[in-house]
Amino acid sequence: MTSLNTSLREPCGREYYDVNYRNYERQNSAKKIRFYLCLLEQRISPRDTIFELGCGLGRFLQQAAKTYSCFGCDLNEYGVALTRKTVPTAVVLQGSYQTLPRDLKPKAVVAWDVLEHLPDLSNALTCIHTGLDEQGYLLGVVPIYDGPLGWITKHLDQDPTHLTKWSRSAWLNSLKNHGYEVVDWGGIIRRLFMDRWYVHATRPQCVLRHYCSAMYFVARVRS
Repeated sequence: MTSLNTSLREPCGREYYDVNYRNYERQNSAKKIRFYLCLLEQRISPRDTIFELGCGLGRFLQQAAKTYSCFGCDLNEYGVALTRKTVPTAVVLQGSYQTLPRDLKPKAVVAWDVLEHLPDLSNALTCIHTGLDEQGYLLGVVPIYDGPLGWITKHLDQDPTHLTKWSRSAWLNSLKNHGYEVVDWGGIIRRLFMDRWYVHATRPQCVLRHYCSAMYFVARVRS
C-alpha cells in the first residue's frame, strides 16, 4: 500500500503514485482493507496500539483508526501529508522503520506490500521485533515470485523499488530466523484488469497457498 523505501530512486512525492500506482484507490479496495482488518481483529483487541509501516495514502489507517490507537510512517512526504489530513487521530511520521518509537511497544506492526521495498530487510525485521510488545505481532503482505504464477508476478512487476523478490519459503524462513513464530499465512491472488476491475481473492486457501501472486502472514514475537 505504500512507497516505503530508503533509496534515492525517482520518482517521489505524488509522482511516485502517478507513475507506479495510478489506480491506487481501486488497488486498495474496501474488500482488501477489510481482509487486512480481519487479520488484526482475530488477535488484537479494540483500542490496542498498532503501527503501520508504510501508510501510503492512508487508506488502511482511515479504517483502522475507528478501532485502534494508530501510529504510522512513510518516506513519501505526499503520502504522509495526505494521511495526516484524512486520519487526524493517527500519529504519522515521515521516515522508515526507524521511526517506531522505542517506548511505544505496539501490539501489532502491519506492513502491507512494504517489506519488499526495504534495502536492509534484516535490520528492519530485527528493529520491529525489538519495538513490539512482548506479545505483539508483525502482519504483512508481500509479492512472491515462485510457483506456477511466479513468472506472471515477475513480468507484471514494474516497480523499481521492489528490492526483495523472494519465494514464500524464503519469507517464512526469514521471519523464523529473526525471532518470529508464523501463526498464519496464506496465498492471495490480486490483479487489476483493464484499469477498472480489481480482483482480491483469498479463498480457497487449499488452492491459493500453491497458486498465488502474493502471500499474507501473521507472525508472533517469539520469546
